[in-house]
Amino acid sequence: MEYLKRFDDGVARGEAALATLFLISMILAASLQAVFRNIAGFDVAWANEVLESLTWIDPFLQKGTLWLAFLGASLATKENRHIGVDLLPRLVPRKGKLLMRGVTGIGSAIVSFFLARAFWSAVLVNAEERPATMEVYGDTGSLHVCDATAAQVADAGLDVPSFFCAMRGALSGLGVPVETPAAALQLIVPVMFVIMATRLFANGVGAFLRINKPPTPEELAEEGVHAEEAADDAEDAAGGDDDDEGEGA
Repeated sequence: MEYLKRFDDGVARGEAALATLFLISMILAASLQAVFRNIAGFDVAWANEVLESLTWIDPFLQKGTLWLAFLGASLATKENRHIGVDLLPRLVPRKGKLLMRGVTGIGSAIVSFFLARAFWSAVLVNAEERPATMEVYGDTGSLHVCDATAAQVADAGLDVPSFFCAMRGALSGLGVPVETPAAALQLIVPVMFVIMATRLFANGVGAFLRINKPPTPEELAEEGVHAEEAADDAEDAAGGDDDDEGEGA
């Protein structure tokens, strides 16, 4: 179990680093685009030419937002900070609380797993669509720009996206066909649903295993927080009753 926890911590650090990289890149790209748009507003010819070469920024910002959302959701799941209704756990004893956490954790894992399957199927369908900008025609018919020769690409007036072609080759080796960079970036959705499903399942099983064990320091601290909140609520209620009595007198 300790090995799995260290592995999960390593995955979480990678997720956090990737989310930070995406966030900084998105801020820089959006700022760059805004600067050249403002310069182009003064009828500067070269600024318009630069803007034409920055058409990739808007799709990158859209997909970057998707990555940030799912990376953040996965990190929240690891830290048990995802959205949840905690009214009932506050009202039941520790064993009942752990039982509910176990049931909800495993149930949420099952839902996340089926969502991962559904999105995986949808992503694969979209990944098979090849736009004209990624296609050239040779003697044997249409070819993806990454599979065509340099002469065929030059005749079609296209450029070879070297980084994407390398990534496409790696994904193809894993049995994942992608035709566009946008389709490759969409793979984050099913992948993160699988990671979240795994974490939710582990949290659920862990809750069941802790039912007959002594409470951990974290659980004792949590109980203390809830007890303080209950005492504050009772104090506020008592203060309100005293005020009502004073007004009645």
